[in-house]
Amino acid sequence: MRINQLSPARWLVAVAAIGLAACGESTTSALASLAADSTVTKDVANSAGDAISTHVESMVANESAAALPGSSMPYGFESKGPGSAGGPTNNSLTFTRSRTCYDAAGAVVAGCRPESAVRKIVTLVTMDGSRSGSSSTTGGDTKSWSGAVHRISNDTLVRNFDTSSPPVEKSRTHSDVSVAHDTTLFSEGANSRNMSEASHDYVNAVTWNLPRNLNPFPISGSIVRVDTVHVVVTKDSKTETKDLVRTVEVDFPADSQGNVVLKIDGKTCTLNLVTHAVANCK
Repeated sequence: MRINQLSPARWLVAVAAIGLAACGESTTSALASLAADSTVTKDVANSAGDAISTHVESMVANESAAALPGSSMPYGFESKGPGSAGGPTNNSLTFTRSRTCYDAAGAVVAGCRPESAVRKIVTLVTMDGSRSGSSSTTGGDTKSWSGAVHRISNDTLVRNFDTSSPPVEKSRTHSDVSVAHDTTLFSEGANSRNMSEASHDYVNAVTWNLPRNLNPFPISGSIVRVDTVHVVVTKDSKTETKDLVRTVEVDFPADSQGNVVLKIDGKTCTLNLVTHAVANCK
């Protein structure tokens, strides 16, 4: 039997090749865990939860900006200043609104007055600014995030009246299709994930009972975000990119504390509409 032996030079080349292959496998494995779908999905859930909460606040603020009766901001959503949506979050957003009012026959009501003639209000809203937040777990790393917001919303509000004489307004229903281009940097220990989102948000018949101060949260309807995401994951000098699409859905009603179920990628989480916090994903 003949045993083939490698020359010293060939042996060194073989060892080097094995070493490089092992290094490559280790790097790929480490990056894969950083850019895992589950990790990015949690980031998307946090970003979408904040965006959906901002939608809810903005719809209420649209009513207040139109000076509709009974539309004062409920406790926890007080306005932070001109154009803001309110809410105790670390968001600094500038809102620009323009509106057109219609009567029951679909004719434009000039200047949205008299208010008693207005049955539908279409409000074009642009949102620009920044947002940030953080969360921590005892014994673990603090997860922080910050980024820029650029959104356009086209909120259509329908006022719902009963059949009494004169008719009394009982509820308001909002529908909308909005577009968002947001960028968010998530930092967690030595890891960072820079996420760019191109989103379409669908507000489907989200309805509040009146008066608003007694009914701070929607009683029915849904908000669905279809989110196309590009993320760059970095740890030390290693970088990987990932592209994915996630559909996020919130169905109302909310409970008395503003908690709703947020659904994403087969998982369910809890979203609080006041704090914008997403938790208990499983």
